[in-house]
Amino acid sequence: MRHKLFKYCGLIVGVDPEFQSTEDWYQMMAKTRPPRDKPWYHVMVSDGSRHTYVAERNLEIDPTILN
Repeated sequence: MRHKLFKYCGLIVGVDPEFQSTEDWYQMMAKTRPPRDKPWYHVMVSDGSRHTYVAERNLEIDPTILN
């Protein structure tokens, strides 16, 4: 997958049917205020530097894997 805004690629390693982090995290990190009642994904960034938590609406299929 690829993050639509930040363009990093990664691998989905888990999913929450709804947002499962804290209100503080949401206010600090979810700047575009994605919906909390939609799926959120646990993503391992492709360079191995970190894991992140991403709202479904911010993910897309990485077009480089389709070739």
